[in-house]
Amino acid sequence: MRSSEICFVILHYMALEETVQCVESIRNNIEGDKQIIVVDNCSPNGSGADLAERYRGAGDVTVLRTKKNLGFARGNNAGYAYAAREFSPSFVVVMNNDMEIRQADFLTAIRTSYAETGFAIMGPDIYATKAKYHQNPQTRKVPGRDDLERLIRSFEFKYRFRFLIPVKWRVKELLGKGTPAASDHREDIFVDHVVEDPLLHGSCYVFSRDFMDRHPKECFYPRTFMYMEAEILYYQAMRDGEKMVYDPRLHVDHHEDVATDAEFGKQADKSVFTVKCMLQSLRAFLALMDRDDNS
Repeated sequence: MRSSEICFVILHYMALEETVQCVESIRNNIEGDKQIIVVDNCSPNGSGADLAERYRGAGDVTVLRTKKNLGFARGNNAGYAYAAREFSPSFVVVMNNDMEIRQADFLTAIRTSYAETGFAIMGPDIYATKAKYHQNPQTRKVPGRDDLERLIRSFEFKYRFRFLIPVKWRVKELLGKGTPAASDHREDIFVDHVVEDPLLHGSCYVFSRDFMDRHPKECFYPRTFMYMEAEILYYQAMRDGEKMVYDPRLHVDHHEDVATDAEFGKQADKSVFTVKCMLQSLRAFLALMDRDDNS
């Protein structure tokens, strides 16, 4: 077994330039011993092979390639389990590929945060560079059972009548309303102190050895494909007494894709996909609560 104090897990799908930018920001900016695991989630454009070739022989980057698209949770779990097994790190950072870290003392700040708080899961200050707002700590409500049941009914209705979604996007396109409205977030809202047990944004987590000892193979609930990962992780952490912390001493930039392409077909297809995945995730979350209640 090789060893490294910290591992970064980056889930890749299609967007080669963004992934390379993320990887290089870690390699070039963060001081200290580190390993980077890139998980290509069976990208159909061949970019996984491009990444494997680009980092062939690199001692600090490993490219894993899945045989099928595992979705967000299981794709990240593959990289997380590999990191824990192969490097026995003190910390694993699981982050989106559309992020950059420019903070040289990122690892030092993690050590300090853990020494002071003993976190199982930590979230940094995440700044959305396009929408211009700080994404941590989250202020939205974590749904309870009644909320999940209501949302499931709503998304079942939407999915039953999904054939109407292209019509909605066609009307928006004709009316010139296909481009999303500008964000109403305020740039100056920044929480400058440590917050314990908040809901954390799902784009970047730091998992400590405390968490890995209890969960060596999975950081995310594996029965979702996409969406609700942050809410389910929070629910599980609170259930199991695992401390979550927001710490603004760590900072990452999130170049989140704020869609400006209102092209009819792409937006309609994306909306149908979103409804399908949300419905599946909501059902999985409710089933998890049911199992917990009956155990």
